[in-house]
Amino acid sequence: MGPKLRIGCAQYTARHGDAQNNLSTIEQLVIAAAKDAVELLVLPEMAVTGYAKPEIIVAAAEPIPGPTSNQLGAFAIQHDVAIAAGLVEKDPTTGLMHNTMLLLDRNGIEVLRYRKVHLWDTETGWAAPGTSFPVAKIYEVKVGMWICYDTRFPESARSLAKNGAQLALVSTAWLGPADEWELALRSRAMDNGIFVAGSAQLGRSFYGVSMIIDPHGRIMAQGDPLKDMIISADVELDEIAKFHQRVPLLKHLQPDSYR
Repeated sequence: MGPKLRIGCAQYTARHGDAQNNLSTIEQLVIAAAKDAVELLVLPEMAVTGYAKPEIIVAAAEPIPGPTSNQLGAFAIQHDVAIAAGLVEKDPTTGLMHNTMLLLDRNGIEVLRYRKVHLWDTETGWAAPGTSFPVAKIYEVKVGMWICYDTRFPESARSLAKNGAQLALVSTAWLGPADEWELALRSRAMDNGIFVAGSAQLGRSFYGVSMIIDPHGRIMAQGDPLKDMIISADVELDEIAKFHQRVPLLKHLQPDSYR
């Protein structure tokens, strides 16, 4: 038996621009995750601000570390749960803003930061795109991240897999259709033989639910579209080795032919 990680994905309806309320909701979900023995909890895109109008998002942008990331770190420490969350970041050194996903370990320490590469629609008016898909280790698992619209680009997941990722953490506020979110998430997992854990914002404007997918593209856990909740599953790294032994996708790539 190889390394195993119990992962959870939250889903909830955020109040746009109401950080205090959303943080209260997040804390309750972290508490629920801890009771379920979850070791790593994934939160949706723009988890604290909600996926709101650009003027609300811009006004709420913060540096990392900053008040919001510090509060999430406090939750991680208090409840002994690592947290990955979508945030609106303002880089104090450049003045640029980013649609960011931050991974904190159970001690509240930053492990990984990802800035959304593929910007959607109005995001191009306020956010600067990221330029890479970094990978880091938490517990004994190599993880990477992407955000929402990135899911539609197979290159996102392939970049992580080629960089050694065994698990992809995904935050979204999916504008629909819901079946395309499911298909894309499952495809990215099977395309690369990795686990994928997606956390979704709920609400009238958003479609799709939180899901955890195995390397075969099978749904391990799935949320109720009408319910604020967490889902959870055990990620067993042996499954990745078994998959790649049977279907060595990355070994059989022919990059010179993909021009």
